[in-house]
Amino acid sequence: MLSVIIVIAIIVLSLILAAIGAYVVVHNSDEKEEAKPIIDVSGQYSAVVRPAKECLTAVKPSEASLRSWLETQDLTPEAREELIRQWNESMEETIRTINEGDANGTATYRIEIGPKGKNYCKFVDEDNFITREQIRHHAEILPPYVLGCDCRLMPRHPWETQNKADWKAVIPTHGNSYDVPDWRQLA
Repeated sequence: MLSVIIVIAIIVLSLILAAIGAYVVVHNSDEKEEAKPIIDVSGQYSAVVRPAKECLTAVKPSEASLRSWLETQDLTPEAREELIRQWNESMEETIRTINEGDANGTATYRIEIGPKGKNYCKFVDEDNFITREQIRHHAEILPPYVLGCDCRLMPRHPWETQNKADWKAVIPTHGNSYDVPDWRQLA
């Protein structure tokens, strides 16, 4: 009789332990299936950074703001649409350049100033460079700057120049801010 009670106790204990094990396995698999936020990396030391699109859209005007301001200008509807198309293309090109740079470890960029941009981009020198860290904290320094702007963000690699002294950092002019032009202008 005692041996029957011991066998029954062992079976009950085994069933309880099996149930606990199944419970743990089910709950651990649920945790693993949860979507983890995508972490973008930048530079040699893989610093965690916000995605380029998030940084840029946080500081640049929305398409609705662009449309609203353009309605106050003496432009044809076709000219307005063309300016918005150019703005959106420039934004997408800048985001694409940063995303590609994040994927291949680019840590420095330069702003290629177009003929129209020379009148507006006084805060940038021809031999400029900006870092991914600057972009993370001050995405306002990225093109486009004004409607019709023809400036572009380009990767800047160390092998692009023989003399590092030719590189000029884009630096803040008033404490921690840059003299980025107001976007409410037409290039």
